[in-house]
Amino acid sequence: MQAQTSLHHTSNAGNNNQKKKKKILASQVEDLARQYDSMEETGEPFGTLVIAQMGQKLADKGKDVILCAESVISTKVPEVVLDETEKHLREMSGREARFLGLPELTQAIARRFEGLYGQHVNWENQVIVTSGSMQAEYYLMSAVLNPEDEVIIPVPTFFFDIPVRLARGKAVLAKLDHKRNFVHDAHDYEKLVTKKTKMITICNPQNPTGRVLTEEELGSIAEFAIKHDLLIMHDQVYEGIVYDGRKYVPMAKFKEVRDRLVSISSFSKVFNMMNYRLGYAIAPPEVIRGMEMVASFSSMGIPSIIQRGALPVLSPEFEREHLSRTIAMLQKSRDYALERLSSVKGVKIHKPEGTNLMLPDVSAFGMSSMDFCKYLLKEAGVACAPGIAYHIEGHVRISLGSERIEEAIDRIVKAISKLPLTKS
Repeated sequence: MQAQTSLHHTSNAGNNNQKKKKKILASQVEDLARQYDSMEETGEPFGTLVIAQMGQKLADKGKDVILCAESVISTKVPEVVLDETEKHLREMSGREARFLGLPELTQAIARRFEGLYGQHVNWENQVIVTSGSMQAEYYLMSAVLNPEDEVIIPVPTFFFDIPVRLARGKAVLAKLDHKRNFVHDAHDYEKLVTKKTKMITICNPQNPTGRVLTEEELGSIAEFAIKHDLLIMHDQVYEGIVYDGRKYVPMAKFKEVRDRLVSISSFSKVFNMMNYRLGYAIAPPEVIRGMEMVASFSSMGIPSIIQRGALPVLSPEFEREHLSRTIAMLQKSRDYALERLSSVKGVKIHKPEGTNLMLPDVSAFGMSSMDFCKYLLKEAGVACAPGIAYHIEGHVRISLGSERIEEAIDRIVKAISKLPLTKS
């Protein structure tokens, strides 16, 4: 009897220990996982992925779906890239690149940056090659943020808040006014600054709005960063993709902030190399050193053959011709989409000044952006991205890079025209 009692107590103790078992995931990761669990309904944090996958599943079943959710300009990798990759496949397969990147590539990136923007870049300690721009952003946040450090993020924008959260920092969202065409006014950020503020991010040309920031806007952000001793992260993956003869001005043009500036770009958009997953960051040596520490104990660098394949597109002649063709194609698509969508009652839209993106306001139809995208997928057979994924509800993002974009826009217009307005 005594033994049974002892066994009973041991069992209870085991149950109590189970109840007290610590959570496995870190709190910031668990929070993100919880969001993912409900993402199909809420669209946060990355409803774009949900809609894209839903569209692909329908396409796999034989339905005619046009995919305009993910930001793709073209899936056709330039022939010079494929030729270079094939030519050096055997040679590069046995060559390991340093963690910061293949010297030939980091040198070419540095030359290009200086040629385009006038900033001298030391290829040995101011460039890091990454697996796309998102990895560069994650490395950056992990390298420079202490727990609870704050990052001001003007929204709508790409989800820079996620790598901030994963690095245990705090994302401070600064909502841009759509009535003012999402103008970036540094005066609006003054009230957000605290003693813990460490960085401000910008995306220019801007995802998802298609805005191209003016020199005046960028100048005010530069002054703001200097005043409060902040780092600046400039995501410029759409660099140079601007319309109507506009001038593209990067933050690197402002010499006074180069010692606090991290410029991040990618080969995916400008050079149609999406599936190569290749990006890079240019930053002061101390920042690059920190990013290298994170990279060294995570991916340990990018495959040499992938890096070698990118070299030909950094030729000034190739880039000029390629970018000229890309802009002409996208501007034609932009003009068609703008004309057709602007004619639909209830749709409000700002004219995109760059990128391959368009962000119509569809709030007049009384649906969440996630539900609106599901409606377009079902009714029009077009996959678009919900605005909520970019911190702007009531809008949908349309990628203009599809070869069937005019057909996609016609389908969208037809589907929206069937909906009743809930507000004027």
